[in-house]
Amino acid sequence: MSAAETSICVSVLCIYVLRATPPSRVFGHLAHAKEPSLEIMPNGDTQTRPIGSSIILTCKPNVDDTKLIKDMQWIDPQDRVIESLNTPGHSKPPMYTELLQDNSLSLFFNSLQEQQAGKYTCKATYANSIQLQKSVTIDTIVAITWDNAPPNQYPILGEDYAIQCKVRARPSPSVDWLYNGELIKTNDHYIIDTYALKIKNVQESDDGIYTCRAYVLTTGELKERPIRVEVHIRPTVEELSSPVDVIEGEDASIQCKAHGKPPPKFTWVKSLTHQNLSNADGFGVDSDTGVLTITNVNREDAGEYQCTATNLAGQANTNIRVNVIVKPKIMEFLNSSVVQDKEASLVCKAFGRPPPQVTFRKLTNDQPYAKGAQLDDDRIILTNSADDITGETVGRLTISESLRSNDGLYECIAENAGGEARRNGHLTVEFPPSFASMPNTSVWSWEQKPVNISCIAESIPNATIRWTVHGDQRIDNDNMIKQLGNGPLSTLMIVPLDKRYYTTYKCIASNAHGTRERNIELREATKPGEVLQAKMAEITATTIRFDLVPPSTNPELPVRTITVQYKEEGQTWMQARNKTWTVDSFYVLEGLKPQTSYEFRFAARNEVGLGNWGAYHQEITPVRTFPNEPKIITPTGEYDLSRFNTRYELAWLAPADNGEPIDMYRVKYCQIKRVSGDWQLLDDTCRAEDVKTQGRLRHWLKNLSSNTYYKVELMAHNAMGFSKPGSAKFKTAMESTDLNLDYNIVTSAGDIDTTVVHHQGPLVSSAAIIGIVIAVLFIIIIVIDVVCCCAHKTGIIYYVCERSRRKPVDEEDTKLGRDEKEPLKEEKKITPIIDSGLRRETSITFDGKRSVSKTGFVGKDSAV
Repeated sequence: MSAAETSICVSVLCIYVLRATPPSRVFGHLAHAKEPSLEIMPNGDTQTRPIGSSIILTCKPNVDDTKLIKDMQWIDPQDRVIESLNTPGHSKPPMYTELLQDNSLSLFFNSLQEQQAGKYTCKATYANSIQLQKSVTIDTIVAITWDNAPPNQYPILGEDYAIQCKVRARPSPSVDWLYNGELIKTNDHYIIDTYALKIKNVQESDDGIYTCRAYVLTTGELKERPIRVEVHIRPTVEELSSPVDVIEGEDASIQCKAHGKPPPKFTWVKSLTHQNLSNADGFGVDSDTGVLTITNVNREDAGEYQCTATNLAGQANTNIRVNVIVKPKIMEFLNSSVVQDKEASLVCKAFGRPPPQVTFRKLTNDQPYAKGAQLDDDRIILTNSADDITGETVGRLTISESLRSNDGLYECIAENAGGEARRNGHLTVEFPPSFASMPNTSVWSWEQKPVNISCIAESIPNATIRWTVHGDQRIDNDNMIKQLGNGPLSTLMIVPLDKRYYTTYKCIASNAHGTRERNIELREATKPGEVLQAKMAEITATTIRFDLVPPSTNPELPVRTITVQYKEEGQTWMQARNKTWTVDSFYVLEGLKPQTSYEFRFAARNEVGLGNWGAYHQEITPVRTFPNEPKIITPTGEYDLSRFNTRYELAWLAPADNGEPIDMYRVKYCQIKRVSGDWQLLDDTCRAEDVKTQGRLRHWLKNLSSNTYYKVELMAHNAMGFSKPGSAKFKTAMESTDLNLDYNIVTSAGDIDTTVVHHQGPLVSSAAIIGIVIAVLFIIIIVIDVVCCCAHKTGIIYYVCERSRRKPVDEEDTKLGRDEKEPLKEEKKITPIIDSGLRRETSITFDGKRSVSKTGFVGKDSAV
């Protein structure tokens, strides 16, 4: 059907409807018909969007039947049809259309550009005859954009500087400035331009954060640009007032110091050659610290150097003069000889730059000689002079009337700013023979014992030695005397067969400067005489101490030991016992029997042998009785000071037990106080303790009061009773000195009293701690075994239960044997019976099975 036919049909239909329908119904229907139109969403004739934003405009038909819409399209401001996106997956164009399922047509802008602003029209045809269209205007705005506003800007101190902040926006923006959050106004220091903030005469105080604030009044857009301003300072170099000295042969460092902001970088050049030393051989430059390093300095390195410091604000340089110091070198130091009492001279020549100073030191002295005459010996004079030809310094040490003590090694010391050099030389002082190193004039021998007599002659040059005897008789013809060496050391080997050899021998030493003689006497040694006196000094039931007077002897042959023989009355001396003491020791005998008569005799021993017995003495030891009074060990003074505030360690010396062993000590201690200069005992504070550990000589008194005086008495006890008390006084420390300390107190018997001292808390011993740990471990093992028994059917408990459950079967197996057919066989292996005193365990093995029988019984060791 054509359009005309359709129109005719519609007209006829309308006429028919109008004829058949009452007028009220026809006009009511027409009032509810929808006027065809197009709607653009979002609503609004003008859409304002920022540049770069992505937007979508949707053209939606507003008709009764959207299927009658045809040829819908978007027209751009240049009256061109905007194409739809036909190839999904490819890059999308800046602007395109897309038909939606409800016949709406959307216009997409990926990134809105300024040139895309304008009027866009949506067109469509409805029912093939009605043309529909709707327009919308897109107005673009340019957001605030920073075209030239670097976030970091660097003005230079003392200059004018413009902080750049060029901003662009549409509509045009307004700009103001803030410094550290405060608004800046134009004044003598600041000038606000269109695109910059100008600072006049920049100072370091202008450092900080400047905010460039841009805003558009019509859109309300506001943006801030923080700009960090750091004032740069041109470098300034510290100039050196004097040249720099470097030492030849060593590595040297020269520092160039400069100030600036930012810290400057450094370069070095040699002024004469303008050579950059950063890459030069033998040089190194640290560009950050300004240190120039010269490796293995040589003399050619002397001269002028230029240091340049550079930073972003500029550069500065300075010239530095470098002098090369040549270390001293000793060119000549010769040995010298002089005869005693003549003038000696030591000469030392040294070179260096600057010229060194030369001095001397005798190696036996700590300090070198000073220039000029020496204060302690004006015979010795030190001088320095310069050799104009060689440039050397000549040091001369002159000794007038030289002595033997001037002989020896001397050190020449040359010093300048580069260091020092040393060399040794020898001064020889010649002198006639001397026997200064031979203090002894006697030699001892006895019983034809061979002996050596030596003669040492000191001299320069060395002396020759000959011997004579009995005046001027030579010893060449005596076979019992043999001479070894002719000087400066000579020894006579003598076998004294008879009295003739015990005589005086003469050593005669000679050299070019004179002759000296020394007599040496060979003397016959004998055993010492009898002990002059033996006197009892102290006696107990088991010990005795003597005061002895040894026999008089020659100092060259002293008594070395004294021996005592002692026996009980009625015994022979063949049954006697011996003890030997060194001379001047305590002459004490121990282990005697109480109430017993003893006889004593004494003899002295020297290098020859033991002398005759003498100084016979007899004593009767006392009866057994209580021990001697023990001696408490305390420092000298009226009382001892304890290191602790609640304890004191008492120590004493074991007293003589007087025949019965000491089985205990009793300690009694009481608080005391001084009243009118005397000590008063506070009876209600006394406590007593027994120390029963045998051999123990230390005991800790605990739970004492701090900062308190105590008197302690100690009595030793044996089977006979208590000794007299030994006493001492002590004072405990202040309260704060005994807190948070751990001490291991070891007694003399080897017992360890481990005490943990904690701040006002209970004391727990190591044994208690160990016991607690063992108990915890035992409980953990039991818990683990119970878990294993219940969960995994393993462990000790499970094994015991299984054994008890299978016991009848085991017993039956024992009765039947291996195969239930063999008769019972008894093996011969029977383990011994283990007797514990209360229980007897018998173990018998039958054919591989072990039967254990435990029987309790009452015996002599039973508790019943």
